[in-house]
Amino acid sequence: MAVRRDNIELVWSISELSSLFGKRTNIDGFLQDVVDRIAEHMESDVCSVYLLDESTQRLVLRASRGLDPDAVGRVHLGLGEGITGTAVKELRPIREAHASRNPRYKFIPNTREEEYQSFLAVPIRHGLNRIGALVVQHRRPDQFTRHDTRALQTIAGQLAATLENVEMLMELHGHSSGGEIPAADRSESIRCQVASEGIAVGRIVHLRARDLLDEQSSSDHEDQETAFRAALERTDAQLEAIHRDLDERISDLANLIFSSHLLMLRDEEFSGEMLRLIQAGATAHGSIRQVVGRYADLLAASSNPRTREKTHDIRDLGQRLVRNLRGGEEEHGDLRERIVIAHEMYPSDLVRLAAQHAEGLILTGAGNTAHLTILARSLEIPSVLLRARREDELPEGELVAVDAYEGIIHRNPHQTLLDQFRTTQEARRTDRPKHAPSAAPTADGVAIELLANVNILHDVDLAVRAGAMGIGLYRSEFPFLVRNDFPSEAEQYRIYRRIVERVEGGPVVLRTLDIGGDKLFGDPEYQESNPFLGLRGIRFSLAHPELFDDQLRAMLRAGADRDLRVLFPMVASLDEFFHARERIRAVSADLADEGLEHHPNPKLGVMIELPSAVECCEEFASEADFLSIGSNDLVMYLLAVDRSNEQVERLYNPYHPAVLRALSRVIEAARRHGTGVSMCGEIGSSPLMIRFLIGCGLRSISADPARLSRIREEICTVTEAESRAFSARLLRQPSVGAVQHLIAESGL
Repeated sequence: MAVRRDNIELVWSISELSSLFGKRTNIDGFLQDVVDRIAEHMESDVCSVYLLDESTQRLVLRASRGLDPDAVGRVHLGLGEGITGTAVKELRPIREAHASRNPRYKFIPNTREEEYQSFLAVPIRHGLNRIGALVVQHRRPDQFTRHDTRALQTIAGQLAATLENVEMLMELHGHSSGGEIPAADRSESIRCQVASEGIAVGRIVHLRARDLLDEQSSSDHEDQETAFRAALERTDAQLEAIHRDLDERISDLANLIFSSHLLMLRDEEFSGEMLRLIQAGATAHGSIRQVVGRYADLLAASSNPRTREKTHDIRDLGQRLVRNLRGGEEEHGDLRERIVIAHEMYPSDLVRLAAQHAEGLILTGAGNTAHLTILARSLEIPSVLLRARREDELPEGELVAVDAYEGIIHRNPHQTLLDQFRTTQEARRTDRPKHAPSAAPTADGVAIELLANVNILHDVDLAVRAGAMGIGLYRSEFPFLVRNDFPSEAEQYRIYRRIVERVEGGPVVLRTLDIGGDKLFGDPEYQESNPFLGLRGIRFSLAHPELFDDQLRAMLRAGADRDLRVLFPMVASLDEFFHARERIRAVSADLADEGLEHHPNPKLGVMIELPSAVECCEEFASEADFLSIGSNDLVMYLLAVDRSNEQVERLYNPYHPAVLRALSRVIEAARRHGTGVSMCGEIGSSPLMIRFLIGCGLRSISADPARLSRIREEICTVTEAESRAFSARLLRQPSVGAVQHLIAESGL
């Protein structure tokens, strides 16, 4: 290999960069000179500059030496997309000996990028403001060194300072900036909040409360009875088809919704009464409206709040009957190639959208959406939250492309963007990595247990394919939330049993009911003025012992022959843990007296997600069999920040020193007592936090199945020694700014 030039020659002065600008009359010409000079200094085959488009929040390739010239201006990357997008999003350099082996590698057709092995990307930034990225590539693997990384960071820093003044100078000189995307290719972009990751392309359809039952009755059919019977058969067939389609994917939830619809439809007192009214001279539409209305009124008048909630199911069934009566009108029947906008919805509505094959979801309501977000991930529906605008600003039928990785809605997207999105969609459909269940080793051989967070039966299959060693968290509240009711012990047993049966080995952690806060029943009986500080988690269960006992019985029976572990959420004190433990012992004794097969002694765990639990972590580590850190709520309660509140969501920061110290403290307490501890919150998926957590001594991570492969790859790139040093440095930082500065400056 040729002798490399001294890196000191790579560090230019600002005056040299400015002199390059003086030779040019537009930004892209200036940038072309920059990449040519860097490629020459670093003896690289490729050098490219990406700049961040503020309006779309996407990186645009603005200059390159080595890539196909036609790629300039055409290649767009989202923040976090590809190695380059990740470097900019996380404000850190990324150096790869074999770029294509990095799980974030993104193949971009027609650029010739696949010819190059070595890859080095550094963000161009001013403080924490993202400007773009500087990338060098080489055909030979492992071409770039850590010294090259430092040099390119220095150049990027100087380039950032120069770029701040370039556009202003261009305007003063009266020059065009050049290199802009043609106006015809522009598409308006709307920033939004990611709920469930994915890409969706389709036309807008509004899920509004259009009441077909109350619309003008139609009597066009000569034979009303024949028309009604046809509508009845069609409705029955649709519900059966939905039930079959969802049986394998989300049968645990589908059974709770569509079985009741079928039962009502086939009830002689329901559909039979409609038929008798028609035979007495009523129109088919009128008979449906009359019977549905009467049943809805009867249910609404019930003293049982859960019975009152069934009015929604009755009216939903009536709407379907009327649509089928009209024939030809398939509104909201099949939602392929449609993006649904809804102001608010129940989890059961989301299951219906999955049954109707909706491409994506845009939620515009200001209500709590955490449970919808989690369910949307399990149903693999790309979803975003759009609270700043009225839903009417996205009219029915408009074509949009939803980037639910970066949180961008592209209105009237140009063809290049659509092609990129569809390529990404297809790649993700076919990219289903399979791993044998095993620990993920660090680069120096430290084993990290990878478990899966699951919400529905479908997640278990994804977890098995992703190589999870077991279930680290099953959120048992979803059957309750979807039906907006309390399933019986028998119903819960069937759901839990199907979950545990699909796990061949390893632990199965079933969390007891966690409702309240952002997971509320629709009925006012369970709503509170400040639900995050109200009757939620273990408080709710202990306050309703009959419901708690039903759930515990179902769990112990379902996990009779498995490595069953029961996890209690939102535990604030050792006393609550003791009370919950007493209930599970009493339930176990009752099951034994009844001669029912069950797990006699499951391991019992505590979720650490409250500041009081952090303060008592030594006691919890001493008394519980295992701990599970729920970082999503822990960050919220430590910082007093509701991340669904747009006014303060920017303050929700897992890199806050208080959060980092709390995590370290809990992990250390568990280590001292020999108690297992796992991270089950979202920060366990963050590359930087993985490094930090491993450095603190964490040896178990539980995450959504779709993220396990990425986490595995990240773990394999770090060493325990490096992680320990990195964690120690982070823990010494006094402020959020200091932590972020250290992360941005780190060459790790």
